[in-house]
Amino acid sequence: MGKAETRFLAKIAGRATFTIEAARDALAYARAGSAQKFLERLQEKGWIKRVRRGRFAVIPLSSGEGRTPQLHEFIVAMELVTPAAIAYWSALNHHGLTEQLPRAVFIATDHPVRRPPKQVLGVNYKLISLKPAKFFGVVKDWIDEQPFQVTDKEKTIVDGLDLPQYVGGVDEIAKALAGNWSELDETKLRHYAGKIGNSAVAKRLGFLLETLKLGDPEALRKAVSIAPGFSPLDPTLPKRGKYNRRWGLLVNIETRAAFSIWPPYGCV
Repeated sequence: MGKAETRFLAKIAGRATFTIEAARDALAYARAGSAQKFLERLQEKGWIKRVRRGRFAVIPLSSGEGRTPQLHEFIVAMELVTPAAIAYWSALNHHGLTEQLPRAVFIATDHPVRRPPKQVLGVNYKLISLKPAKFFGVVKDWIDEQPFQVTDKEKTIVDGLDLPQYVGGVDEIAKALAGNWSELDETKLRHYAGKIGNSAVAKRLGFLLETLKLGDPEALRKAVSIAPGFSPLDPTLPKRGKYNRRWGLLVNIETRAAFSIWPPYGCV
């Protein structure tokens, strides 16, 4: 490694990732093209690796034969789109609301992404583009002394009821509620259930609370309007089952031996 490369890596190594513009500033190059060529040489030598177009990460000596940046996948996720929040199944696991480990890192953002990344540095990523009104309930957390954004526990529950396909189904949310109710803010859950803009969320939440005998389902009914018609309890499953008129749901989840809540009560 040359002296210029050594000096550059020493300057840039403290960052999780860096851009071509940051490299140009560190190198004091006037032209972006010169910085690009410098970075290409470093890539060829195995000292940096591209995370996405225009953004790179340093590969430390401690990385061993694999020669990959030692960045946590949540930190990488923050570099793939802006704004970004770890969400859905990944947030469910991060908060200890499920023991299931997703095969991909789930990221939420508030706008369409033309070419969403699928795999970066050997890790699979699933990007979910939401309407801006649905992008809320995001908090800062830290890992490996690096900050990242993640949906809070209550928003993760509500997101899972809004788009169950991204958390492994409504059954995972039922388990999360049953096993972690004391850690959840019921007032915030009610507020989020109304704010998400999908009446099916309130229906599913109310049904689960009532069936699990948790919280105050009546307070939810007063706080959130329940739209007419029937919504499937779990839209990822076939639409067959019993109708629950109180919550306007087609209860299409079969008996699960793992939970005393099944079969659901109040079906007609």
